[in-house]
Parts: sequence; structure tokens; C-alpha cells
Amino acid sequence: MPLLKDLDCSIELGDSREKLQEYGTSYGDGFVESFIRVPSDPKTFAVRLTSSGFIAPGLAMFVYIDGIYQCNRNRLGLVDPQGAPGKLGKRTVVNFHVRQKEERQQNGSLIAREWAFAKLNTGRCI
Repeated sequence: MPLLKDLDCSIELGDSREKLQEYGTSYGDGFVESFIRVPSDPKTFAVRLTSSGFIAPGLAMFVYIDGIYQCNRNRLGLVDPQGAPGKLGKRTVVNFHVRQKEERQQNGSLIAREWAFAKLNTGRCI
């Protein structure tokens, strides 16, 4: 997805990490919306969120696909480099890379299911 306030979010295909091109991009108050073309062949994909500067002391990412919760990542303790150029480091920026739905089991463990584009089932309605 396009850059928004030093945040860059993209959908990457499988092991190649090829970023999918966005279409119909629109910006709102603190959000950006884009559409992507789904590949015709089944392929796994991942979502990557990176920052190119200090955003806040903490940053969280939540992934929903078709309105269904998939996973989240968060990072606390990010440090503001106080305007010192070239001082962006591990404690200043984030690089979240998620590729699977996480389902919590009754015993507290997680089962991860990899995301994949699949052929759309366009069954007939009578």
C-alpha cells in the first residue's frame, strides 16, 4: 500500500517477496485504501509493514481479511532519535512481516494457517 506518515504496507507474493501493485488508491484522515489484483494461480502471500522514521513509543499492526481477524504484531519501547540524522536503528523503526492466520486453541497454543490466494468459487445461483 502507498506510504502514509512514514509507514509503508505491502502485500508480497510467496518466497519471491514480489510486491503487488496497488490500484484505485485513496487517502482519508489517517488511512489509505488501495486495491490489488489477485493472481490467477494459487499463491501464498504475506503482509509487510515497515516504518521509515520514528512514529511513536509503541506501534501495533492488526490484520483483518474480509473482516475476519487474522493476527497482530506489536512493538513497544521504540526510541525517538531526537532528530539526529542517520540515527534510525532497531529501537526506532519497525519491520513487521506476517504470513498466516493465528488461531488460539483451548489449551493456549496457536495454530498457524498460511494465507494463499485461491481461485474464486463462482458457483451458480438459481
